[in-house]
Amino acid sequence: MAEQAERVDAALVYPHGIRAMNRQVKVGFALFAIAAIPRLLGAFFLPNTFGDAYVYIRDIGSLSTKIKGGTFAITDLYGFWLPLYQFISADVNVFVGNGFYVGKVVSALFGVGVCLLVYAITLRLVAHKLAALLAFLLIALNPLHILNSTSAMTDVPHAFFVLGCLYFVLKRNWIVAAIFAALAGLTRVESWMLIALIPALQVLRERRVSISPMLIMLIPPLFWFWVSWKATGDWLACFKMRQQYHDWLLAQNPALAHFSVVGVAKDLAMFLSGTDIAVLIAAFAAGAFLAQQTVKQSRHRTPNTEPVLAALVFFFAFFILLLFAYVTHQQPIIFPRYGLILFSLGIPILAWTYFAIVRRRPESARDLFVTIALLCVLNASAQFTGAIGELNRYSAQRRVADYLRAHFDANSNGKIFCDEGTVRALSGIADDRFVTSSEVLKDYDGFLAALAEKKVEWTIIAPQPGSTPARLFPWVEYGEPIGPYEAVMEARSEFLPTNIHVYRRNTP
Repeated sequence: MAEQAERVDAALVYPHGIRAMNRQVKVGFALFAIAAIPRLLGAFFLPNTFGDAYVYIRDIGSLSTKIKGGTFAITDLYGFWLPLYQFISADVNVFVGNGFYVGKVVSALFGVGVCLLVYAITLRLVAHKLAALLAFLLIALNPLHILNSTSAMTDVPHAFFVLGCLYFVLKRNWIVAAIFAALAGLTRVESWMLIALIPALQVLRERRVSISPMLIMLIPPLFWFWVSWKATGDWLACFKMRQQYHDWLLAQNPALAHFSVVGVAKDLAMFLSGTDIAVLIAAFAAGAFLAQQTVKQSRHRTPNTEPVLAALVFFFAFFILLLFAYVTHQQPIIFPRYGLILFSLGIPILAWTYFAIVRRRPESARDLFVTIALLCVLNASAQFTGAIGELNRYSAQRRVADYLRAHFDANSNGKIFCDEGTVRALSGIADDRFVTSSEVLKDYDGFLAALAEKKVEWTIIAPQPGSTPARLFPWVEYGEPIGPYEAVMEARSEFLPTNIHVYRRNTP
């Protein structure tokens, strides 16, 4: 009774506090709903944006089967990618039993978390609720972010852990920041650089380094080296496998190993589409402001004066890493989704930069806001157009996959040549029934001889990087035969251009 009386007294004494708390709960629920509705609907009604998603879905199904059957071993985590996202999805899938939708829904929920963290980080940087709300809406309604949030891939979950790490760095909670950094490091290998960044930021802000966060962040690489060693006997096996794939990709498509004006322009457009040019400009402007302030106040500047510094360190760390990988051809192709983590990290910086400019030039407030809004709307419009193109491409891939599933005799000993990973995954045909360019010779006669040797009955030709038939047989566009193979089906989308041809062996 005494405790109840105390609560009643507190409610009478602090009515404004209670109303404020209720208001915060309502705002939080509204923000969650705005971000969640398009992403959860998209998880069920939108396709995956990239063929790798179907490999993740396969791994989720395999892991959940082993977990449910009690046969799971730590070496089952080993693979081409780090395992946290797949493992979380597999644990959920144990109770749901549908790896396809579980992988997409888990990614969508992480996407909601990214939106909420953008709101929280922006509010912390600028202390302006309307600005934080606009920052939230910028990412919550962003077409590319919605589309990738509904795909069973690690880009969005990884961004959630990175943003969570940044948020707790801003709060100087180094232990929780290190935990988020470790989770990011178990999702994608590029976050291992946080092992150096977090202590550096702590030194800048507090002039000291805590040992516990460093030990926590060392867990992901040490764990992964151990898993690789247990699974293969080589602690660097994963990285060697990645390098072999990289070398194969460049060997199959030599143009990727060299820069060209057209190629660089295309990659730059893809990067800007994902990052948003307004966000990129704002990040560089904020960096210039801080550099200028550092020069003026080098003797008197305190580390706590500019909390945006931590956001800039995160932003430019990932920016420089991507740029370095591209320049050295370790990342020879740029997709728009690669810029999404910079977009997520950069939106709070955009808000901070706006207020920094307005403080210097108050008369520019309206023009600056209109300019930023126009740039963001134009970028979102381009992304929406690209999303429509992706849906058209997926429709063509789906038609070919459905045709194969209906006509391929799974009881025969024949196989299918197909470099198009999405078609393979959508067809539902077992992986061992497919042959790819990595298993055949690259010249005309050698290619046809290899198909005969491997008993390939169906050949799928699509404009895929590194695909041997796409390079050897340009006349497939006109439906001409390829040796003993005759064209039986074509799936085309005009935007984005996709043209997939299905050939079947003409057996007497």
